[in-house]
Amino acid sequence: MLRTRSALALLALTLTVGCDDGDPAPAQQGADGAVTADAGADQAVADQGAGDMALADMAPADMAPDMAPPDMDPPAPGEPGPFAVGFHVETIEYAAPELEAPRPLDLHWWYPTAASEGERVRYGNLLLRPEVFGGAPPLADLADAPVLVFSHGNGGFGEQSYFFTEFLASHGWVVVAPDHTGNTFTDSSADFWRLFELRPTDIHAVADYVDALPADHPLAGRVHPSLRALAGHSFGGYTTLAVGGAGYAVDALLAACEAPPAGQEEACAFTVRAADRFRAGFADDRFQALIPMTPAGNTLFGGEPGLAGVQTPTLMMTAGRDATLPNAAEGDPLWAGITQPDSLRVDFPNAGHFSFSNACDLPVEVAANDGCGPDFLPVAEAYPIINGLAMAFLKRHVLGDDTDAALLDPASDFGGDDVTRTVVGE
Repeated sequence: MLRTRSALALLALTLTVGCDDGDPAPAQQGADGAVTADAGADQAVADQGAGDMALADMAPADMAPDMAPPDMDPPAPGEPGPFAVGFHVETIEYAAPELEAPRPLDLHWWYPTAASEGERVRYGNLLLRPEVFGGAPPLADLADAPVLVFSHGNGGFGEQSYFFTEFLASHGWVVVAPDHTGNTFTDSSADFWRLFELRPTDIHAVADYVDALPADHPLAGRVHPSLRALAGHSFGGYTTLAVGGAGYAVDALLAACEAPPAGQEEACAFTVRAADRFRAGFADDRFQALIPMTPAGNTLFGGEPGLAGVQTPTLMMTAGRDATLPNAAEGDPLWAGITQPDSLRVDFPNAGHFSFSNACDLPVEVAANDGCGPDFLPVAEAYPIINGLAMAFLKRHVLGDDTDAALLDPASDFGGDDVTRTVVGE
């Protein structure tokens, strides 16, 4: 439930102290997908008051998307798939609530390719990805590929968790991740309280675009018309739950705004104007699976239906040593509100907030005290577990494939002592 001293602005404050995603953040987007990196969680908190990461042709058409060609052994769970990864960047626009001009979104796409070369791809203007091929053609026989949309953290950027997005593409998935305009490391121009609406509407716009790709788009005719999943990290986890149907504590928000705290007058004026839109919520039933990673939102979701409004199978991933969004304040109460029976929580007891991003790859100290460094589960060990569990969940709930379902069982030894699993109601 919402604390009573402010409305949307309160969650903004919560995110200031907690949602800083230390994942790489975008600076200037170049033809090679370059973006600048996050200056660090502490600086983002100080400066923004919000801080998510402040940073061969495909085998036969009936082959499952992540299946290896017949002459290859299937990869172990969590390991890269048999396909090379292509990359594409573009910008779209859509009409967002209360904005006079169209809202632009930079989209970052990953997809399977048979290419062995392409344009240079560099993430964050720092991390060259020679194994990713910019502008490479999709697999010649790629058709009906499932699509995952990824939402970055506050002050982050679309490419921030490339360990995950590249992994999915190598298994035959198409992944698209928008930069949430006004909420990236190099662009904090959006009023923070506006982002609680703009972020989910950004996802709606991306889903609309995927559903009607222009004929000249490199992936036109390549994606399945309805196989969709949504994932996000930190503030992107909030975004994922919002689009999944979580309800807002609107009455509490309005009550808190009856006497706005000093400096929150504008945020409260927006709360009053947008109350009916938040009451209606931002659910989008086009997604068959949700994967919120270290999500935020406990101070905002509530009322009726609250988190019971999430009726899509949800794989919630949390970190036991998350200092940005501690489990006690976010992960635990958010999970307690989930009632969808096919949902699962996986917690990494010795991981931190940024263990679900590539912040630890940056040549600057972004999240040393919240996921990076010798005191935490090494990300090289965390990533395959995250990927393996996510893929098993996506297979089951998007593709109807239980090949790896045993990995999701609480008794599974996949991940060993580095992960715990909890089913709904436990």
